[in-house]
Amino acid sequence: MAKVMIFSLPFFSHVKPTLPLVAELLARGEEVIYYSDEAYRELLQEYDVTFRSYGDMQGLFTDNDPRIYLSNPRMMLEYLVPGVIGKSKSVMNAILHEVIADSPDYILRDCDAFWGKQIGELLALPVACYILTFAINHKLLERDPDFLIHNVFKIKEKDYKEKVSVSELDRAAKEIAQRHHIHGFGLIDAFSGNEELNLVYTSKAFQPHADAFDERFVFLGPQFPGAAPESLLRKERKKEGGLPLIYISFGSIYTDRPEFYRKCMEAFKHSEAKIVMSVGRNMDLSLLGEPPENMKIRSFVPQMEILREADVFISHAGYNSVCEALVFGVPMVLLPQGADQFAIAARLEELGAGVYVRNMEITASQLKEITFETMNKERIQHQASTLGQSFFGGGGIASGIETLLAYVSALSV
Repeated sequence: MAKVMIFSLPFFSHVKPTLPLVAELLARGEEVIYYSDEAYRELLQEYDVTFRSYGDMQGLFTDNDPRIYLSNPRMMLEYLVPGVIGKSKSVMNAILHEVIADSPDYILRDCDAFWGKQIGELLALPVACYILTFAINHKLLERDPDFLIHNVFKIKEKDYKEKVSVSELDRAAKEIAQRHHIHGFGLIDAFSGNEELNLVYTSKAFQPHADAFDERFVFLGPQFPGAAPESLLRKERKKEGGLPLIYISFGSIYTDRPEFYRKCMEAFKHSEAKIVMSVGRNMDLSLLGEPPENMKIRSFVPQMEILREADVFISHAGYNSVCEALVFGVPMVLLPQGADQFAIAARLEELGAGVYVRNMEITASQLKEITFETMNKERIQHQASTLGQSFFGGGGIASGIETLLAYVSALSV
């Protein structure tokens, strides 16, 4: 039995998808030490792991999507690279003594947990990576530089004046990191990450430029912990004469959007539809006023149960939410708010499974029109369903863990 140390990001959307992975590791006889936030101690200890806390660092993690806009990629790196390095340094200062005392045999890290890479190098341990959304490598970026500029750096086409190559940006990222006395840092570490083995939580059908990735990237498909197989079957869509169901949610992080929620209330108040809007536990419902008769507003809803019956989903394009919708073939209206959501929205639109709204200033009437158009286009429904079916075509978690254990064993000889 080997001892694996998992470094996650302390958000529900980063912890929940790893639970099947943890369960499979334990089933194979591995001892699991899991770093996260105290908020997830009880959940993780249900899986018989050894829980470790990052300590009082929630502010360090939540301040990870600054609302800045720079049109120069090099300037973006001057901001991003020190941020990643500074966060990693703070985490390592807090936990390194405890990590050494626990003496792990290998490390499995979230692609955004750069400290996992650094600790592995410091202790000469095998390190593997799990990627909860799309994988990114140099081959993808060289083939499709717009993916980096528009979907990662979020630079608008009209503002992108200074064209730079991926190799130039990689060199710039290395130089910035070296100024901070960090070596082995590259362009991809500024916004994602990968290792010699990467477990990717998507299908090849959903992954942009899937053929750009070699055997170091194992595509598991998204995971739905706690969902019984029969619950992943789509319920019959609205019966003749029945009202369609519109579901609205911006996930658990980007929920402080009272103006947008009021816009939704205005858009659908006289519509021939039932509306369920989830606004998050941190949103004061009293700020929104009295909802229309056809709308239910809740701090939390059982999302997969709602999506199982929904006819369209207005979403922030968070990866977990998107995958849950695709499983049930639900077409989407996408208004990304941050992080990888812009890339996800663009990919869904490219594949014809949703409509990417690039303007948060959209009017209530425009939102209503786009939503009903999206809901009633059979091609979008079909593409969403086809993409959802692709999630179950790979080897899943069991195959991924088999590859992981073989990888670790080979490096430990």
